[in-house]
Amino acid sequence: MIISRQDKDKFFFGKIWSEFTLLEKITVIFVIATPLFYLSIPHWITNVSILGCFLSIAWLISNRKSYELQRIKNVKLIAIVFFIYVIAITVSQLGRQNLVLREYLDQSRWMVGLPFFLFIYSLRINYSKVLDWAAPICILSAWISSVYVYPSANWGDRATVVHIDPLTFGFMNLSLALMCFASVIFDFKKVKISFNTFLKIIAFVIGVYLSIRSGSRSGWLAFPFVIAGIFYFLYKPSRIRVFVLLMGALGLTLIIYQYIPIVNVRIDAMLNDLSNYPWTGGMAPDTSVGMRITFYRLGSYYFSQSPLFGWGERGYSEIKNALPLLSFSSQFTRDFAFASLFHSEWTTQAVRFGLMGLLGVFLVFWIPMKFFYELAKSNGNGLKIGCMGLAYMTCQLVASLGDEVFNSKGATTFGAVIIAGLLATAFSQENTRKVAS
Repeated sequence: MIISRQDKDKFFFGKIWSEFTLLEKITVIFVIATPLFYLSIPHWITNVSILGCFLSIAWLISNRKSYELQRIKNVKLIAIVFFIYVIAITVSQLGRQNLVLREYLDQSRWMVGLPFFLFIYSLRINYSKVLDWAAPICILSAWISSVYVYPSANWGDRATVVHIDPLTFGFMNLSLALMCFASVIFDFKKVKISFNTFLKIIAFVIGVYLSIRSGSRSGWLAFPFVIAGIFYFLYKPSRIRVFVLLMGALGLTLIIYQYIPIVNVRIDAMLNDLSNYPWTGGMAPDTSVGMRITFYRLGSYYFSQSPLFGWGERGYSEIKNALPLLSFSSQFTRDFAFASLFHSEWTTQAVRFGLMGLLGVFLVFWIPMKFFYELAKSNGNGLKIGCMGLAYMTCQLVASLGDEVFNSKGATTFGAVIIAGLLATAFSQENTRKVAS
């Protein structure tokens, strides 16, 4: 069956709602509902995703004769994304001869992505269309919840909710906002302006606002590059226009910096911390950015002492205050890193699980971004999916340099579902075109 131009924006390809079985309808509802209220309702994504996962597995088992895994394009690479963290933990624990269930509790949520991927692929759900509505709902509900329903008083005037720290709240809202922006620009390119387009514009503005109000700088650096990148992939401008476009995006960033006090204060504080850091030697100050730099230095030392298998959650306690660290790190900074990790996905997983942990972080970013980049270059049906995926993953990648982006059940599950949904849609579209031809 050939996908017509009119069908491309529908929620399902080649099948209508009335044709689904009862199990399929219930599973679709849970799969679509999983990301909706992650940023607004405590435990929402954890509970809904587990039910969606079990229902997806039940459907896959009962319909195992209707699909063949080996025929799904790139399914092995996709499986690596959803299992590499678990593999890293297992290799680390076997190498350390220390089996601890606690280390699996958060990162094992990556595995939810594979049943979601297979179900969305098999039923040919248009997950980019789902996110056209789910992302704005997630952002708008986050705003309402942070103001009226579940506001947190533990972080001063920094916007967030009771179940999410302001760092995560900030970069997650910004990631979703940039994904909405990519979808909006695609609508403009195709001249398909609708109510949903205006909803995504509102969500983009509120998402950026919530990121700023959270006081979290994690992900901010991605803003101008994602904005410029989206225009580049969608309009394929010349090199001169690319330069002008990038300068325009940087100009917009400077305007935000100049006229929004929170941004101005936070950026100035960051630059001041960088300039005052004792790069040539001496005790590092216990400032926000200063401590993050020191966390990298501490993590590098701990990693160097056990590079193959790491230390587990906090197994490096015996060398936490080693003599080489005393010359540049305060007791407060070392204790802070020990209690609250290293504020970097890369450093934290490298210290925890050694080389496999570092490889795991690399692969969960590289594999999806590789596919999204190829889709964004294609200028075909996958163009929108590629741009939305790159917008989301680029912000997550930048945020990972200053915080753990996959260190909670909610954030890990959310990332797994976004990646699974978008790639499953892209691959199912490509498979449909091949069958049609």
